[in-house]
Amino acid sequence: MDSVEIKSPFRFPKPSLRDQGSPVPSNRQKSTNNTLRDRSPSPSTSTKPASEVFPPAPVTPSRTRTYSNPRRSSRRQLADSSESDFDQFLDEDATPRATAKKSPSKSPVKGKGKARADVSDAEELPDELPDYLHACLQAQKRAALKSLYNLSAVPTVNDEDDEDIPANRIAYEQLNDLLKGTVLRAEGNSCIVTGPPGSGKTQLVEEVISGLPGRPIVIRLSGHAQTDDRLAMREIAWQLAQQTGRSLLPKEETADQEAQDEENPFLDTPPETAEPVISIPPPAHLLALISVIPTLSRPTIIVLDAFELFALHPRQSLLYCLFDTAQHSRVGANGKGMAVVGVTTRIDTINLLEKRVKSRFSGRILRTAGPGKLEQWVDISRIALCAPLDEQEGAEEWTLLWKKAINAFLESEVVRDALEDTFELTRDLRMLTRILTPIIAELTPSVPFPTPARLKAAIVTQRAPGHQSFLRSLPYPAMCLLIAAMHARTAGHDIFTFEMLHEEFRDQVRTSHSAPVQVEGGGIGMVRCSRDVLMGSFEKLVSLKVFIPVAAPSVGIAKEFVRYRCSLERADVKTAVDKLGQLNLKKWFTKGRGG
Repeated sequence: MDSVEIKSPFRFPKPSLRDQGSPVPSNRQKSTNNTLRDRSPSPSTSTKPASEVFPPAPVTPSRTRTYSNPRRSSRRQLADSSESDFDQFLDEDATPRATAKKSPSKSPVKGKGKARADVSDAEELPDELPDYLHACLQAQKRAALKSLYNLSAVPTVNDEDDEDIPANRIAYEQLNDLLKGTVLRAEGNSCIVTGPPGSGKTQLVEEVISGLPGRPIVIRLSGHAQTDDRLAMREIAWQLAQQTGRSLLPKEETADQEAQDEENPFLDTPPETAEPVISIPPPAHLLALISVIPTLSRPTIIVLDAFELFALHPRQSLLYCLFDTAQHSRVGANGKGMAVVGVTTRIDTINLLEKRVKSRFSGRILRTAGPGKLEQWVDISRIALCAPLDEQEGAEEWTLLWKKAINAFLESEVVRDALEDTFELTRDLRMLTRILTPIIAELTPSVPFPTPARLKAAIVTQRAPGHQSFLRSLPYPAMCLLIAAMHARTAGHDIFTFEMLHEEFRDQVRTSHSAPVQVEGGGIGMVRCSRDVLMGSFEKLVSLKVFIPVAAPSVGIAKEFVRYRCSLERADVKTAVDKLGQLNLKKWFTKGRGG
């Protein structure tokens, strides 16, 4: 049998030629033996010959057969490596490898290194405040609560790698330019501000209006309050009369209206010393009021909150009149300008407008957005909680303690996980306000700093329990009725009565006693329940709205025969039965057609 010569990429020292009975060794073999001799242990230890360190392999006298291999060239280069490389290989192989400890990264995740420092600083915080810092705690609570009340006004801190301009800043500049054109140049403009709930739409509009030069007339309407065009126009007339200080009716019609009001017994007669009452125009003149708005002495801005609800009014007459009047307000005319600003959360609001209304609308849509990252949520919370204080005794010392406590609180792993769970559910800043407000309000000198436990308790109060949470505490008769209702649904009877469920339960009790479950030689069947007990449990399920009536109750129908339907799904009932842990109920629930 022919042997195959396999060349290794490393040239290990061959056994002594003297042991194999070979003639004079080569120069390379001599150098290898010298190397091994130099690396032999000290004289104090026993030495072994190279033949024992590297035992000779059996050699079969046969001719060598070579094969062409694509890696042959590379292996040959490795085999012809220098003796210094071979010595280095032996050094590395002889030296035991120590377990290397991972050094901390020089560029940790953002906030992690800071969190460790803050946590160490938090250990130095006092458990109870000294007396001279109590006033600082109360002042900090007032400042933090005031800042939390308006979180949308807190500037969002962008990351260094994030070069995008915040959407709210762009919307602010666009709306500011638009309303300045109305106030300064008497333009007629219209736009819609849209964005998710809590993204700062109303705050944006109010901030722009408060920064306008002059004192424009601002009319605020809400689609939740003004449910039709008549109520909306009456509100416009009332706010115009309040801000202008005069009635917009002719004198003759005003006198006639006052005469009619005197005959009305349902109106309170104002005393003679009271201020004059500003009368509201009659319904016939309400439409004409909108065309009079551009002719007032000051520019007018109309803000329509819940704009999508105004688009649901019949014929959209109010929106048509407002947009048409704003469109016909020309620069250089005698008017003072008019702007209509709609605020909505629906991005498809413009599709709700009729064709004639859409043709009068300018088509400007400004978009706002809330924080898009969890880090922005945390930064907003830090800025709001660390609101600056007024100058008072001990303010510097308190500020250092408070900032340490807030940084340690926000960088805690428990707090991060809780905020991340809430952020994944909703990015509304108002939810963040409702979570942090009770934490700050409950601070006392004995517990002066926020804790992760209080944050988790505040989050739990903001999450509604599941509508099936009461199933765990239902008694045995109620669970039997629920299982009977599931069997009735499986049989094709989605609508049932108490008599149907009672009959189903009675049949199951009879069946279980005929073939009971055997436990330690004794039989266990289902527990019998009287009719009155089952009726009480049935009424409890009706009060919990588990059983919902499908028709109005009638005097001629007994309560046992009133038709109901079950509002729970089969999976909910199965979960409740499994948690109850009674074998008979599980067997009944999975029995036959109910399985």
